[in-house]
This record gives sequence, C-alpha cells and structure tokens, in this order.
Amino acid sequence: MSEQNTDYVLEFRNITKTFPGVKALSDVNFGIKRGCVHVLVGENGAGKSTLFKVINGLYKPDRGEVWFDGKPLHVNGPAESLKAGIAMIYQELNIVPEMTVLENMFLGREDVNGILLNKRKMSQEAQEYLRRQGLSFNIKAKMKNLSVAEAQMLEIVKAISSNAQVILMDEPTSSLTEKEVEFLFQKIAELKAQGITVIYVSHKMEEIFRIADYISVLRDGQHIRTLPASETNIPEIIEMMVGRKMEEVYPQKTAVIGDVRFSVRNFNREGVFQDVSFDLKRGEILGVSGLVGAGRTEIARSIMKLDPLTSGEVYLDGKKLQLKTVNDAITNGIVLVPEDRRRQGLSLIHSVADNISLVSYRHIFKSVWLKHSGIRELVRRTIERFSIKVPTPETKAETLSGGNQQKVVLGKWMSVEPSVLILDEPTKGIDVGTKYEIYKQMNELCARGVSIMMIDSDMEELIGMSDRVIVVHQGRVSGELQKDEISSNAIMNLAVGGVL
Repeated sequence: MSEQNTDYVLEFRNITKTFPGVKALSDVNFGIKRGCVHVLVGENGAGKSTLFKVINGLYKPDRGEVWFDGKPLHVNGPAESLKAGIAMIYQELNIVPEMTVLENMFLGREDVNGILLNKRKMSQEAQEYLRRQGLSFNIKAKMKNLSVAEAQMLEIVKAISSNAQVILMDEPTSSLTEKEVEFLFQKIAELKAQGITVIYVSHKMEEIFRIADYISVLRDGQHIRTLPASETNIPEIIEMMVGRKMEEVYPQKTAVIGDVRFSVRNFNREGVFQDVSFDLKRGEILGVSGLVGAGRTEIARSIMKLDPLTSGEVYLDGKKLQLKTVNDAITNGIVLVPEDRRRQGLSLIHSVADNISLVSYRHIFKSVWLKHSGIRELVRRTIERFSIKVPTPETKAETLSGGNQQKVVLGKWMSVEPSVLILDEPTKGIDVGTKYEIYKQMNELCARGVSIMMIDSDMEELIGMSDRVIVVHQGRVSGELQKDEISSNAIMNLAVGGVL
C-alpha cells in the first residue's frame, strides 16, 4: 500500500499476532476507505476480534503496523484510541450499570474545572448530542434501567460526541429486536452521511448486504479478499469464509421421529406464562418461536427448575417427574444450553477440560479411580467429536472464539447423554461454518433418540431445522405448526397473537 493513499482512513500493513499455539493474524494487508460501512466477516476464530483489539490498542502486533489518517497509529488501550479518533462499541456493552446516562457519556473524559466536575456544561452537551440523534433519554437515569438497544444507541452518541472518525461495531444486532435493528441501521446511515467510517462485524449475511459498501473476508487469521458488496453475493462470501463450497445450509435429517418422549402440562408462573402445554417426540427437533419477552426462555428455565413455577407437571416416557432442583432435571436426562454461554454456560477462567468435565464429575464418574482414569478420555473424545479448535485441553475457555465456546458447552452437556436437550438460541453470534457443524451434531443426536427443544429467533434456522414449531405469545402457546405448515408468515402471525 502506498503511504500517500489518502482514500484510506485505516490501513493494515502486514499485521501478525501470535498467541501460544495459535497464529491469530498472519500478514494481514488491506485498507478501509473514508466515510463508508466496511464489514468484516469470517468464521469464529478467523481473527476479527483480534484485529479489533489491535486497532484499539488492547493488543500489540508482533509484526506490522496500523496506519490511521495517513500515519502510523500508536495507542496503548481504548482510552488512547478514542482520543485519537477511533471508538469501539462492544458486543458486551461496556457500561457501568449504576452510573447515570450523563456519567456514562463522559466516562474517562470528564470536563473538570480545577478539582470540580463541570456538571452543568456536561449536562448541556449531553442533552444537545441526544437531541441531534433524536433520542429523549433522561440523563439522570441509571444505565441499568435502559434496554440493550437504548444502551447501544447511547454508546453511538458517546462515540459521536468524542469526535470519532472511525466507529468499530462488534455484532451490534445480536440482542436487538427487528424494530431496534432498523433504528440502528438508520443511525449507521446517518454516520456514513457525516463522513464517519463504520467497521462492522456480523455473522448475519442478510443484514451485511443491507448496509455494507465493502466486505473483507478473514479466514484462519489471513485476509482472503476485500471487495465491494455490490460485486459479490452470500454464497461467494460463505465459500471464502469456510474455504469450500457450501452445497447446503442445513444438513439432511435422517432420524425417524418416534412417540412422545417428554411432556409439559399446564405450566403456570404468575405474571410470566400461563397454561403452557406441549409434547416433544423421540428424535424430534421442536422449534419454539415468539417475540422477545413472550416467555420462551422463562418456560425453559422453569422446566430446569432454575426459576420458580406456580404450577405444572413434566413427564418423561410417560412417567411424572418430581423435579425440585436443577440437579434433579440433569439426573433425569434433561439439560439446557443457555442463550448466554459466557455468563451461564461456561466458567471462563477455567480450562476447556474443566468445563467439559464439570457435569460429568457429579453425574457420570462415581469413584475417584473412574474420575482420574476416564475424564481425560472424555475430554479428548469431546474435543474431537465437536471439532473444537483449541491448542490444548488446558487452554482457558475465555480465550476461545464464540463458536468454539458454544461447542464446549454442547460437549459438556452431551457427556451426560441426555434424553431431552433444550437449546436456547443455539447459534447466536456463530459463523455459518460452525453453525453447520452444530446442525450436524443436532441431527446425529436425534438419530440416537435424543429429543431437542430449540428456542430460536432466527426465522430461517427455525424453518430449516425444525420438525415442528410451537409459537409463544404473551406467555401462552398461540399455535403449533407441522413441518409442511412452517413458514415465516405463519410463525409471525402466531407470534403477534393471530390464529391459524
């Protein structure tokens, strides 16, 4: 790249970054043009997050340089990066819940008059920035009282108020409703119109092609190609991401669906859900749909005894179960892979081996001798079975990509050989290649007689993977769709309270 190239606001020149056992980035070279939306795509572990952390100074490259606005960028952490003109909006929003909107907006860059905060000036500036963006937040409200979408909008306002020229967005729509996504896209368009560059990471192909001017593909730490979004398509991008042709998005399911295996009857939790009843058959994938807040996750958590239940019964193979604790559910072969894998599914500070064997210690290996002799083999088989990309089993879970973390969670629960597997948003934030691997594992489990309840907001995934779908509306099951009846229109009709 020419040092005189003024078209690029940001350039990556031979960026290389290695961690023990893993080459996260290898001679990455490409540029990002001013005032555009530039999307980074790649499988989990491709190097996207590492590249973001190099930009904002959390990581120092082993070799190579980042050039910003025509000169080398040398920053030591996000605060210096922000001061230089680069802001980052994290997937896990970087906010302090007990702080007010005003305090969050000026966190780390407070206006100080001597030893006192100039609160009046900061308040005036905050209200003016919010007014310009068409937002009506109470600047005295605490951050914990804002929705995810509102907090995200506030992070954008914060970036604009810091005069950022480049804004990095990491999976910004992962926790947003369709309406909130539309609002975010409107804001991105406004940023672009102001000449601000947005670098955007997402696994959602349809939304990428709605907003991208340019797309850069990373694979195994290498830059594969950068090209205008108007000159490519979804199949070509997926092929570059995974390094092979994807003949199909959803693998063929060969499992024979049997009789009813698991039943929920008259589930009630005051103020949350009412009169919920459904059956789950042997070898079946039952999709569970509904709008955010409909009560889908709450039903699953009550099945597992993670949340209280006012009334209701569960049956396994025709036998009524007396479940009082989550351990009772696990002992009876009912397990849940939660939506929030980082907070609820993993112990991030522990190793992959410890996470995989966490449940097995109590539910499989009954003697000390069996624990020591069997656990290592269990971990090895699980890593191999789920194709978990990890240097060693002793690697900490926090260092893995999102897709590999999800496979560790799945592997952990598969070790107890469950009868009923509840998956809550199983592929959220996961790339298309890893999704396909998880779909294959789901189908293999069904072939072995496992019954799967899949709570999902991804309409295409629901249609592609479900044998049957139930829809929850305001805490009630509003309808059931058989395989030949499943469509986005039919699901949305039931999700908003319509009838079949």
